[in-house]
Amino acid sequence: MKTIKKLVLAGLLIVLSIAFFTSQVQAFELQKKYIASDTKWVIHLDFKAFIKTRLWDSIYDEKKIKIDHKNKDLLNELNFNILKDLYSVSVYGVDKGDKNAVVLINGDFDRKKIIKRLESEEKPEISKYGNFKVYHWDDDDFGAFVNNNLLVITHSRVNMEYALDVIKGKKPNFKGSDLSKRMREIPGNSILFALAGDLSKLVGKHNKSPIMINKAKMALFLAMEQNSDMRLSLKLQTESIEAAKNIMQIGNGLLALARMSKKDMRGKEKIINSIQISSKGNIVEAKMFIPSDFIIDNIDKH
Repeated sequence: MKTIKKLVLAGLLIVLSIAFFTSQVQAFELQKKYIASDTKWVIHLDFKAFIKTRLWDSIYDEKKIKIDHKNKDLLNELNFNILKDLYSVSVYGVDKGDKNAVVLINGDFDRKKIIKRLESEEKPEISKYGNFKVYHWDDDDFGAFVNNNLLVITHSRVNMEYALDVIKGKKPNFKGSDLSKRMREIPGNSILFALAGDLSKLVGKHNKSPIMINKAKMALFLAMEQNSDMRLSLKLQTESIEAAKNIMQIGNGLLALARMSKKDMRGKEKIINSIQISSKGNIVEAKMFIPSDFIIDNIDKH
């Protein structure tokens, strides 16, 4: 779906380029009813939460946000202000691979203007599924507005219809799922999370895979702001206590080598030195801090 990618995903990429860490668990509560119960992995980003952080204040005050004229004109034409009208983005999958991903974009959309622009560039195929209009461009790209505040994007008609069934309540949602119960482990001050039920199954086991993938089960990534810096953590539930210890030892060994490579650190000393890798039972956890100044200084370089 070339056109809808230009309209929505281009705007999304702009947001992600200025803010990788953008979510709060509380905001995700609103999205649970739209996500399938058999979801294997989920990522949630909340832009409204990000713009309340000190990091955002610094980025905004130093005018680090740069949107080229072409994208700015497009967003103006669509009557879409990213800073005011984009609320959150959730991505989930009921199986491995991006072909199975469902993207839920929550915002304040001017549907008429967006659809008018889409139809002016490339005439889409339009079908109905219940009360929903589904727009189809390429062989594997589908988009549908649920209402003026929710846009669904998928790679197949089957995925789209399944997603719309969940949204309409015809199929069970995420609230009662086993993976949803892991949400209790997510601190209330988290501003991003990515959660997978069984990482090794999602990625696929093979001889060349790192041990942390082959031996991993549940995986949880978190980001939160602490004293204006970003605190990141990755928790892996492994197959056994021995696997957890092996992963910890390998991680700490690589970390020691990184700390010895003074030439390659190039101002990253504080970040490298902040990393801590530990294990408890069959759980491995890695934590690190990224100073806000480092993030701000590197925005212009990407």
